[in-house]
Amino acid sequence: MTFRNPDEIKNKYPSLTGCTYLNTAYTGVVSSSLMEWRKATDNNYAVEVDRFKNNQAVVMETNAQLQVARLMHTEVDQVFLASSCSAGLQAFLFKIPRDYKFLLLQDDYPAITQMVSDHQFDYTEISLQNELEVSVLAELRQNKYEVFAFSAVQYNSGLLFDMEFLHTIKEEFPSLIILVDGTQFIGAESFDFDQSAVDGIFGSGYKWLLASYGNGFMCLKKSLLLQLNSSKEEVLELLDRGHKSPLAMGSLGFAIEELFSFDMEALLRKKKELAVYFFEALKERNLLEDFVCERKEHSSIFTLKISDETHQALIKENIRCVKRGVGVRVSVHFYNTDQDVDHLLEMIDRATTQQLLP
Repeated sequence: MTFRNPDEIKNKYPSLTGCTYLNTAYTGVVSSSLMEWRKATDNNYAVEVDRFKNNQAVVMETNAQLQVARLMHTEVDQVFLASSCSAGLQAFLFKIPRDYKFLLLQDDYPAITQMVSDHQFDYTEISLQNELEVSVLAELRQNKYEVFAFSAVQYNSGLLFDMEFLHTIKEEFPSLIILVDGTQFIGAESFDFDQSAVDGIFGSGYKWLLASYGNGFMCLKKSLLLQLNSSKEEVLELLDRGHKSPLAMGSLGFAIEELFSFDMEALLRKKKELAVYFFEALKERNLLEDFVCERKEHSSIFTLKISDETHQALIKENIRCVKRGVGVRVSVHFYNTDQDVDHLLEMIDRATTQQLLP
């Protein structure tokens, strides 16, 4: 499906009406088509009950796996469904030997460090900086690690790790296990799991995939399970210790299918152009952290160094954003436009000017 103008896309997402939605990194919007499907599916469940669980629920989970495999450019038997990114990672960490040491990133998504700590793994954190990838490689050369776990896109700063650089790391440290939290990455950037140096990637569907809550997945390479002397069946056993919502799993499959029907790659290219435009405008205004400004590539997530007064001005203007880290986080997806960005910048400029007046 080719969209002739931005309104055609926005009309598919009712929550975009009457606001400037710059908060996909917090939670993605839901299409009217998905809501209609969810209502029909819930009605079917109310009538069929046990037969629904035995039949349609299985069909929906199977479709979700197929769509994730299509999205991630991988085989279906390397895809595992979970209720969230964190649930998948939490379960999978039971397969990592307890004497393995982890390399993590400071200020990464707190759940990563918490889960590694809860499982009683030894770990070291490296600070976020301009030459992050080179610093990671230097640390791996200096000290012994078995696992490097990190978010592809940092939830606070929006820093985008150079995923191609992972090949350089993997070539020098072929036995290093690379685990990636892809929740702020999958659906926002193009990614080929099979061609990547990533051994395992974990994601939730409620942000950039626009699939609502309660669903997630992980992709694990067969070589990783072989390295850990584990199997697909053992991983499934860990994940099946609690119930997964058929409606949530079905929503994941439906949402990904809908994105593909929109020509997802074309929309991601459009989003990338908008993010670059946004990045340059924010750098000109000195609204980003220094190490972020120095990066050549960045994601579509930005944390703005603005005052509480400016934040309140944005809220009053119904610009949807959220407090994070050193300031206020905003993010753009394929349904955002130059006008959305310009409106935010205009409001920041106006609020800043007013605050400078005597």
